[in-house]
Parts: sequence; structure tokens; C-alpha cells
Amino acid sequence: MPPTIAIVGAGPAGLTLARLLQLAPVPIPFTLYEHDASATSRFHQGGTLDLHPSGGLAALRAMHLEDAAAPFLRYEGEELVIADLNACELVHIKEAPKVGGSRNAAPEIDRERLKHLLLEALGVANVRWGKHLKRVDAAAGKLEFADGSVEGPFDLVVGADGAWSKVRQAVSEVRPVYSGICGFEGHIERPGERSPALDAMVGRGSYFAFSGGRSAMAQRMGDDSIKVGTWLRRNQEFVDELSPGTGIDDEEDLTAKLLHEYQDWAPEIREWLHVCSFTRKWVLWELPVGTTWEHRTGYTLVGDAAHLCTPFAGLGVNAAMADTMELAERIIKAVQEDTSLDEAVELYEKGMFPRARKVQEDTMRNKVGGFADDAPLNFMASMLGVVGEEVGWPIDKGVLYWIPITKMGYAIFWVKTRIHVVWRWTKRLFRAEKRIELR
Repeated sequence: MPPTIAIVGAGPAGLTLARLLQLAPVPIPFTLYEHDASATSRFHQGGTLDLHPSGGLAALRAMHLEDAAAPFLRYEGEELVIADLNACELVHIKEAPKVGGSRNAAPEIDRERLKHLLLEALGVANVRWGKHLKRVDAAAGKLEFADGSVEGPFDLVVGADGAWSKVRQAVSEVRPVYSGICGFEGHIERPGERSPALDAMVGRGSYFAFSGGRSAMAQRMGDDSIKVGTWLRRNQEFVDELSPGTGIDDEEDLTAKLLHEYQDWAPEIREWLHVCSFTRKWVLWELPVGTTWEHRTGYTLVGDAAHLCTPFAGLGVNAAMADTMELAERIIKAVQEDTSLDEAVELYEKGMFPRARKVQEDTMRNKVGGFADDAPLNFMASMLGVVGEEVGWPIDKGVLYWIPITKMGYAIFWVKTRIHVVWRWTKRLFRAEKRIELR
């Protein structure tokens, strides 16, 4: 008999796993449980995601969804600006690779659109909606839900249930810890009408500005709107101090407080806060880098349930979909060859742990560097070494070790920011003098 499998969580990870098992050449029954009441009940579906060749794009191919996804993959969304508080652009990547023209091409897609594609392929009816998991009876392999129902036992329970995974509790005592970063998210509809300057700044992709433990981030969405995030290195109570309650009750008051937090930033960035409609406050959590667990028969984890980290490397959905591809492959092979499902799952975990650690390390590096007191200068200089490694040109090894490339990069970035400040003040003085003459 084929194994009985429960998948908890119908986000990108859970949906991908379900779809891959659905496409298996041998019957593999599964039950997919989701906390949300329906496919459209959640107001916040997230922002835009970049899909990498070995992660999200590979998963779309494996699920036979390349053609369906193609109209929604925005390669032009790879445009990226990294700037400081004075809107000095340290990096501006304008050219987006042609479709299939680069092994590093990572097109953008709205998370909501990706979820819709996966649900449409899987079939909405194949999800058990409104099943809020309260407890896992780890010994019996049963799931206890908030509606009082108990289901199981299952041969395998896969936790794709995110940051506060209940399934994780069956394999590990590790819990998420506060990342040190919190903030607010909002949306700007029709940015071309409401703020043409902001619309031009963001371009077709993303604009990320950093300074002194703060960031302002803007991303173009598929419907041409712009998603805005203000993230700060503060204690986790900070968001409640600025906006008491569970949501954003007084948006005007919140905007005024955020403008105070960003009072020394360039007017063109502060303009984002004026025109943005803030909808959500966020406290970001993470699992310790290198989180693992002793294999336990009948249980495993994928995505954020396994290796939760902050969004500052853009790797989360790709890591989650890579997890599910490998796990599905192991499960299908075990069923086809009538070998041990438990051994297949253990092999998946052994392969996933080092891959997850690399994702967590890269994300932690970006978080620490991006929210350091001297950001973005030192962070951008250190990224030169990372880029060198990625393209196979390690600048800290061999003859390059004797060339202080990182220090040179820091100096170049520092000079560029100083010139930018002088230019801004000169332009401001010129305008002031011009106004005086006109009088």
C-alpha cells in the first residue's frame, strides 16, 4: 500500500509538494491542510518574489507550470537600486537579462499570483481549508485541529506551516527568536499619478535605502503599484509603541511618527511615507543559523518551518521550493521502488540541512550588514567579496589577497556619498539664491 501523507500549510512550499506528489507516476495519496478559511480569505498575501533557476524556476518546470507562469514572470523586475539615506545610488542594476539568457536570471512574480498558479494547477478542492492545527500527537501520528477534529494516523506528516510551525514541535524544541528588526508595510496605488518622482525612482524593480539601523524599501508589483517597507533595528515593542493595537488604527498618526524616525532622510524618500497607505506592522523572527534536528520517523519540515529567516536576501521561497522538490523526489522514488519511506525522508533532511544553513548565513550577513550603524558603506564594500565568489573570482585568495579591494570599494562608496551630499546642498543653495533673485 502507498504511504499516507499529511501536508500542513498551503503556502508555496506545501502547494509545491502537493502538486509534485499529484504528478507522481505512481499513486501517492496526500491530504493538504490549511489554516485559512479559503483561498481568498487572507488580506495580506505578501509582496513580490524573485524566482531563482535552481529554486522557484526549477520547481515551476517540475510542476509543468512554465507556460502558465510565463506571462507573470517579470524579468525587468530585476532592476535594483541600493542607496543611502540621501538617495545616493551606490548600485543601480538597470539591465535585466533576456528570458533564459542568463543562468542567474531571477524574474519577479507576485506571491499572490504564484499561489494562485499553484492552487489552479493543484485544484482548490484538494485543500482542506479552515483546518487550524493546534497540536500534533507525535507518538500516534495524529493531528488535532481547533475545530475539535482529530485526523490520522499518517505515515508521514510534513510541516510546511511556517514560522510558528506546530509540526516543528514534534521534531525539535527550537523556537524562533526575535531578529532585532521590525517595521511597517504599506502600499501605493497608482504611483505614477500620486508621486511621479517615486515612480521613477523605483523603476521596474526595487529601491532599497539603508542608514544607521534603518531601511526604506520599495518594490514594484505586478499591477504597477508599489509596496513600501520601513524596517528598523529596534526592540520588538517598537511597532506597538508607534501603532497600538493589532492593526493600523490611526494611519495619519503612524505616518507622522515614521516621518520623525526618518527626519534626516532625503525628501524624495520621505515622500514615500506621505503617499503610502500603511496596512501592516511586522516583527521579524528567525531560527538560529544552522538549525537541525534528530530525524524522527513520521515527521519532517520544509521552508520556513525548517529554516525561518528574515526576507533580506530574497531566498526564502526558493529554498522552500527546493526543499519540496528534493523531498518529493525522495518520496516518489521510495514508493516506486518499494523501499523505506523513513530512510528517504532522512536522506532529504541530510541534504537539506547544509543548503538551509547557507541560506540562513547569507540572509544573516545581509541583515547584520544592512542594519549596521555604518550601512550601507561597509556592507556594500563587503559584498564585493561575495560577488567575486559567486562569479568564481575570489578576491581574498591568491594574488588578489594582496589587493585591498574591499577597502578600495569602501573608499569609492564613501567618496561617492560625500560628493552626492555636496551636490545636494549646492543645488539647494542655488535654488534658494534663485528664489531671492526672483523676489
